[in-house]
Amino acid sequence: MTFEKITKEQVADALGLVTSSGEISEQAVANLLRHPLKRWGLAPKASLLGYARHQVRAAGLEDVSAVTKVLDRIIALGEADEVHVGQDIYVAPALPRWISVGEGIAAYLGVSGPPPDVSLAPTGGEHAVVQRIHIGSDDDVARLHLAGVREVTIDEWVSPLGYLRHVGRRVGKPVRSDTTTLADFWDLLETELSREGLPLGPDAEVRMVTGEPGQFFGSYDTPEPVGRWTAAAPDGVWCAFRRGYGESHWHPVIISVHNEECRALDLYDHDEWRWALLARGRRIGMDEAIATFGGKVRLGFPAPKQIRTAMDILGVSVGPWDWMLYSDAPDLWAIFR
Repeated sequence: MTFEKITKEQVADALGLVTSSGEISEQAVANLLRHPLKRWGLAPKASLLGYARHQVRAAGLEDVSAVTKVLDRIIALGEADEVHVGQDIYVAPALPRWISVGEGIAAYLGVSGPPPDVSLAPTGGEHAVVQRIHIGSDDDVARLHLAGVREVTIDEWVSPLGYLRHVGRRVGKPVRSDTTTLADFWDLLETELSREGLPLGPDAEVRMVTGEPGQFFGSYDTPEPVGRWTAAAPDGVWCAFRRGYGESHWHPVIISVHNEECRALDLYDHDEWRWALLARGRRIGMDEAIATFGGKVRLGFPAPKQIRTAMDILGVSVGPWDWMLYSDAPDLWAIFR
């Protein structure tokens, strides 16, 4: 038996871990994570992350932060689920599914990979995690069906809508979209603000979104607010951030302003804040802006994780808030109207 030395560069090349620009390939990291999930089934999250990190380090890459981020994206896609067993967190593969995204292309959501007789389609870049396949005939559909891969629509994939999770946590029970609309979510937040909101002192530093949808969104965590953000607002209820401890900590809140007095309700996380922004726009009749031109969709707001993931399924990310869609892609936004 003979042994051959393999360099770290050769490992990186074999795994496709380094992009043409020298960055780590999230697509390759996703495949590193799918492989053990396929073999192990239910696996401790720590072990799964450790396996992928060892592979990345073996390729000479010391920054392994992308591994956790990519696993979060795989879970957000619904390829796998987090499962709590006692005090430990496990990851379990979900049943594979496919979603038609237009032009004879489908997104394949499954860690096992598509059947061998179904051809792969371009993913859209080295940072695209979603797997894509060609659906060119009824035979392709039949092959997927025989392999136990179920077709779902984007409407089914986004159900239940993400804001319902935040509503359910606040009311203490599951809720349905046919009983609680996006606008109702804002009403709930306003009610809780009036009951539980805490007064803010004159020294509190807050930044509120007061500009109209469609304008440059800007930033709140800069020396001076930029874009739609302001440090002072007229009377009303606004989505905002208040400065916490330290220079870089800002906490998501909604704030009521009345006669220069402010009360604030802390939100659970940034995802609830983003849904609150959409809910406020729906309630006041000024939806957040979505621009479509030349097959590109540009969001004028920071989207909740569920919406960003849905856009990744339907198209290819070409910018922080931009996606290129297939010509006959399903209309995601019809679901939220």
